[in-house]
Amino acid sequence: MFIVITSQNKRTITPHAGKCRKFWRYELSGKEIIGKQLIEAEKEDTFSQSGLILDSLRPMDILVTAGMGDRLREKLSNIGVHVMVTQETDPDDFIKSLG
Repeated sequence: MFIVITSQNKRTITPHAGKCRKFWRYELSGKEIIGKQLIEAEKEDTFSQSGLILDSLRPMDILVTAGMGDRLREKLSNIGVHVMVTQETDPDDFIKSLG
């Protein structure tokens, strides 16, 4: 399973998923983290601009953020990506809480 987390500052789970340029992608096998990768995008590739970041984030089963608009949520849902909005601030703690 692949979980992508918005993290504009590279430390916390951040809002404004459409404008976010930095993401953590976790690869999980069961409850174990087997990979963690920082993915960065140019401003023109964000969801709110061209949306090209989507190609860089795949594979992605779940996108986690602190805030997202309805249009982006619907777009991701239509391609089979589950969206989770959380108040948790630490990406690693969020992943650990899933187990």
